[in-house]
Amino acid sequence: MSAPSAVDVAIIGGGISGLSVLHYLRSLNPGLSVHLFEADTRLGGTIGTDHVDGYSFDWGPNGFLDREPKTLELCRELGLADQLERANESVSNRFILRKGKLRPVPMSPPKFMMSGILSPLGKLRIAFEPFAAERNGDIDESIYDFARRRIGKQAADYLVQPMVSGVYGGVAKKLSLKSCFPIMREMEDEYGSLLKAMIAKARKARAEGKKSGGPAGPGGWLTSFYGGLYGIIKGFAGKYGENISTGKAAASVKRADDAYLIEFVGGSSVRARQVVLATPSYAAAQVLRSVSAEVADALAEIPYAPIAVVCFGFKADKVKSSVDGFGFLVPSVEKKRILGSIWTSSIFSNRAPTGTVQFRTMIGGDGDHESMKLSDDELIEIARKDLDAIVGLEGKPEVVKLYRWEKGIPQFRIGHAEVMDRIEAELKRLGGIYVASNAYYGIGLNDCVKQAHKVATAIANGDGE
Repeated sequence: MSAPSAVDVAIIGGGISGLSVLHYLRSLNPGLSVHLFEADTRLGGTIGTDHVDGYSFDWGPNGFLDREPKTLELCRELGLADQLERANESVSNRFILRKGKLRPVPMSPPKFMMSGILSPLGKLRIAFEPFAAERNGDIDESIYDFARRRIGKQAADYLVQPMVSGVYGGVAKKLSLKSCFPIMREMEDEYGSLLKAMIAKARKARAEGKKSGGPAGPGGWLTSFYGGLYGIIKGFAGKYGENISTGKAAASVKRADDAYLIEFVGGSSVRARQVVLATPSYAAAQVLRSVSAEVADALAEIPYAPIAVVCFGFKADKVKSSVDGFGFLVPSVEKKRILGSIWTSSIFSNRAPTGTVQFRTMIGGDGDHESMKLSDDELIEIARKDLDAIVGLEGKPEVVKLYRWEKGIPQFRIGHAEVMDRIEAELKRLGGIYVASNAYYGIGLNDCVKQAHKVATAIANGDGE
């Protein structure tokens, strides 16, 4: 379908956020004329899946937790419910590297006492968590400072920092607790102790017949689609193709009386009553500078961490250690270049041929921006060398696939909440412009879906016009 010259709502960006906004707007108010414009010739953003010699390699994220009802509802509405794939039970087997060896992550208090991740003194320090010092007022505390204050330095280094690098590719000393893991802060405020809060929540969950989550958030099971996460993007494309134009890069948004004029690279334009910027925040900053320097400056303040995903396919008999589990994370104090590795073929079916193993190994993060200066061959060799030292590899991989994301993961650093206040205040003043992506209120697929629903609801209800 050719792009229209005027619409009620223009969505810029065809990743999971923009596509979800499109879906919800078409569902909530079918009378609105809505069109999505994507700069690339493909949809999906960092979500993609390549199929090579029997392997399925995800470009970026490889799934979502099934704890968010809206995401599961969205999949059903797209007709994808029968294509959902829950991770195997082995996903519960997770490991952390300590002193060069993989140690199982304890999933219960008895297992924790037997775990080799922390020393006896480190475990004892966690036991004294209920007596930890209180937070100094209403400061925007870093994740690391919070963890060190409540459970000690050793646990902060070997449990919390690798978790942060695994989720955010971030540095725990830089990231804001209240922006990244608000539930942790709320638990401390309400119960005065994480341990007391977890006990109380576990009792409540048992009484309601539910499964309790940990301090980082509610529980959930890793879920994807048969064949790879790109299945959800294909679902959107199949249903809303006539509402989507690819290869249309927005250059600027400008005021046009009671509407906005979106100008595209190449000279074409479209007039829209309302605009949704579903792009990375740095791209939204460039497009919106013509209409508001204030909001552009605030959007540009949100930093991103680089990430390289190195995928290997190995014959199983060339892998010396057992890879029955989710994979492992590497604490920064271990001085390895890789952040961790996911054993995809142990998590989902048909991601590797029979008798083979697929590794997804991450390099980079906010603590290693220099990694993006390395060549492809250098990144691949680092991943192979570090993996070999940890799990033992013989020979060369059958298949190698590398994905580079120079601005891969938004970083909710200390002060992020104040940046968001400035963005929201300026957008409210402007009226008719919205932002929706993983750069604002959560980086996961579930977060993007929830934010997209919120934005679409506001537009459908006529808010912010």
